Amino acid sequence: MSDLSAWTLSLGALLGVVVLIIMAARSFAGEPARGRRRCPRCWHELGPASESSSRLTCAECGFAATSEREVTRNRRRLGRAALAILGVVAIVGAMRVRLLDRGAWSMMPTSVLLLATKHLGETNTHRSAGWELVQRMRAGTITPDSAREALTLFIEGDSDARPPSAAWLTKYRDLGMIALNRVASDDPLRARLLEIPPSFTISALAGCAIDDRIAPPLLVVDALVFWPSGAEGTLTLDFADGSTRTVAFHPDARQTSLVLDMPTSTKPGEALSLTMHHRVGDASTPLRINIPVPPFSLVPKLSWAPIDTPALRTAITDAFADGLTVWNEGAPRGGLRFDARVTGGEEFLDTALGLSVEVCEDGVPRRTSRLWWSGGGRITQPRWLPSIEDADAMERLLKEESDETRDDRGGATRPRWTLRITGDESLAHYAARVRSSADAALQLSAAEPSKTSWFSGTIEVPLRILRVHAPPPRRRWKTLEK
Repeated sequence: MSDLSAWTLSLGALLGVVVLIIMAARSFAGEPARGRRRCPRCWHELGPASESSSRLTCAECGFAATSEREVTRNRRRLGRAALAILGVVAIVGAMRVRLLDRGAWSMMPTSVLLLATKHLGETNTHRSAGWELVQRMRAGTITPDSAREALTLFIEGDSDARPPSAAWLTKYRDLGMIALNRVASDDPLRARLLEIPPSFTISALAGCAIDDRIAPPLLVVDALVFWPSGAEGTLTLDFADGSTRTVAFHPDARQTSLVLDMPTSTKPGEALSLTMHHRVGDASTPLRINIPVPPFSLVPKLSWAPIDTPALRTAITDAFADGLTVWNEGAPRGGLRFDARVTGGEEFLDTALGLSVEVCEDGVPRRTSRLWWSGGGRITQPRWLPSIEDADAMERLLKEESDETRDDRGGATRPRWTLRITGDESLAHYAARVRSSADAALQLSAAEPSKTSWFSGTIEVPLRILRVHAPPPRRRWKTLEK
């Protein structure tokens, strides 16, 4: 709603109520006779009364009054009064419905809403000033200048909600995301989005003792940024032992968390430094944050049994039946396709799946993916560590088209390229302690693992290949070569 329409609605409703109330009052009070004698039925004037005669019968309609008082009473318009009262009820009822639905702020112009949102401590709750502002922006009824003011408010926040605090996210996130759609893509104001510091969500998955070795603890990282379109960056993690991990960050790509293995010597509470660079064109600005390593504890060797049944092997084979997609440019070149839901049968409810999946050329691994999920009816979201691939081998796989065969699914296969799927206890233990399917990386059980077995077999099948002559989809996180 524009400022003009908001004022028109508010003032028009108020003025209408006042006018109708005055009209009802005057109609009910009636028009005084002021010395005139009138027919009480048709209000035709009867003429003045004289000492010799006092005419009480109307010459126009023939009505005969019974007394002089009857022909000198006020003329009340009760029908008009009733209509005026109905009008008041209708306006008040309509405004009450609007107030119940949208609140009192719906009667205010956008300029007032912008001021109220900034200076009032209320959050973006139903029928608040900020909520009403968001509704108007969604409806597209605000001016471009108001949209720019809203985006500025999102960038700067206020004294009680500075970006990127939780209070700021609660109060301004919806407003900012919609304002971005209302501000032109080439507007210089968008560059100020880089002023908003990124916020990080970080957790850890415990390592586990596996015979004579230790599965390393894992760090789960995601970043929330509001960078302008085209901006990208890198994230560097520096651990206390001096080791470093560097990954590329593309905020516009599909949303997944970054999972990295930490040094086995890492302890909870140790210093962890995160340095985020954002780039727009050739400009780069770093932001360094020092935080402690999230809490975790080393899990002793689990009391569970390896399992390798025909039913489980069939389910895992079907899960990876789509094979590998190979793109003709970009990095990584390959993308493993799988469907974890195939292992959702109740017979796998107690099984944790930790899998090392290798693309092999004449038996030599050329690409390795390490992933895990929990089987059974409450299947968890698969998680994986960054894949390792041989770029030259992927180039050969893309170009080798001779001597191909077709499988029963219509996909191309190469006799000397195979897919090797190996159960890995160290990966399976990450899935074994998952408590919630909502977020397999973050919700960990503090008690004993929920699984009693892990897949321990090895499956090797012909590799099904899908060649795509296009760049790969952009990934939110991508490891960079050291």
